[in-house]
Amino acid sequence: MIDDVDLKILELLRKNSRMQWKDIGQEIHMTGQAVGNRIRRLEDLGIIEQYTIATNKAKLGQPLTAFIQIYVDAVNHPAFYTFFRVEEAITEVHRISGDGCSFLLTAHFAANEDMEGFLDRILKYGHYRVNLSIAKLKS
Repeated sequence: MIDDVDLKILELLRKNSRMQWKDIGQEIHMTGQAVGNRIRRLEDLGIIEQYTIATNKAKLGQPLTAFIQIYVDAVNHPAFYTFFRVEEAITEVHRISGDGCSFLLTAHFAANEDMEGFLDRILKYGHYRVNLSIAKLKS
């Protein structure tokens, strides 16, 4: 399905999703057109789902990163899904295994007071546990 060349292309795009096909080709000894064909194939296969940027939340005024495990009451699932889709503080949501119906959220806040307000709002869906990031070591 995919080979080592495809994996190298994916690695280069992970580092810089705006990298030009010609520049990728120079790195892997292919033409830009051949790289473009491979990228389109990876998109068609659903291996490449999107192109995005990484932002520094601290420099954008949100220095607090919280990992929040929420244990959602079964009757609250539909409302919780709506909540996390519109809540701007949340950047990631994972449904995880473990104790009951639980989710792991990544959220960013400007101050403790903002996080407290968020946690107060989330209580209507279930109970939670919070871990704060001390340092980001790898993206």
